[in-house]
Amino acid sequence: MKKLMQRANHGGQSLVEYGLVLALIAIVAILVVQAVGTKSASTFDNIQSTMGSQGLPGVSPMSASS
Repeated sequence: MKKLMQRANHGGQSLVEYGLVLALIAIVAILVVQAVGTKSASTFDNIQSTMGSQGLPGVSPMSASS
């Protein structure tokens, strides 16, 4: 009976460890997507302003979807 209790405790511990690893991976993924999104938005803003300064018509996201 004692071995069964030790095995059950170890299984719960493993589940908690997997949960913590999964949470860490999720946090890192969210931060990476957020950083890439910010960088992409900045790049597109720069492209749009460069096109506007050269006399090319810019397209806003709202008018492109209409």
